[in-house]
Amino acid sequence: MAERKKKTTKADATRRQLLDAALAVIAERGYAEATVDRIVEVAGVSKGVAYYHFSSKADIAESILVEGIGDLIVSFGVIAEDAPTATEALISMIEVFASVIFENPSFGRFFVAELWRPGRAWSEAMRGHEQRLLTLLQAQLVRGQREGTVRSELDPAFEAVALVGMVLTTTLYYIGEGETRGDFLSQRQRFVARICDFVHHANVPPVS
Repeated sequence: MAERKKKTTKADATRRQLLDAALAVIAERGYAEATVDRIVEVAGVSKGVAYYHFSSKADIAESILVEGIGDLIVSFGVIAEDAPTATEALISMIEVFASVIFENPSFGRFFVAELWRPGRAWSEAMRGHEQRLLTLLQAQLVRGQREGTVRSELDPAFEAVALVGMVLTTTLYYIGEGETRGDFLSQRQRFVARICDFVHHANVPPVS
């Protein structure tokens, strides 16, 4: 039993190593120019090992997206259950989302590129994860409309998509600005607070 667990742990570590390497290569070259040869070179494993864990480059890329979005879904689900109001839930979700992109901008760049890449053809699993993420945001917007803290004329489905796009692109823009000026870390906290404030005020009903 202990030996089997040890092998499983090693296999999981190798799989993670391949995913991290693939994300680094995709961030450097873009998905179209990334090759399995380059990925295994960066990971320090053989091509045979890579194909033991993944069937293709597309399978590796999809796993990066599914796992990254899956982690966000788990976080959003916990927030939705625990937050006493829709406003607090939405702000916490946006804070988590922006923080994840700050911590892993390569994932953020890949995510936004795949959201908008023409002709993308990911699996049902990937599309399902995207939809669950949007549904969690949409549910809090609907909740906010019931609570009177989100404008009633907003379309929650449209707004959820707009929020994902805004957080991704705005966060990546400010990461680039911070890296250029050398104040990347100091900018993170200030930016997350600003984007949460913007989301709150953009959705609140006007004072009558």
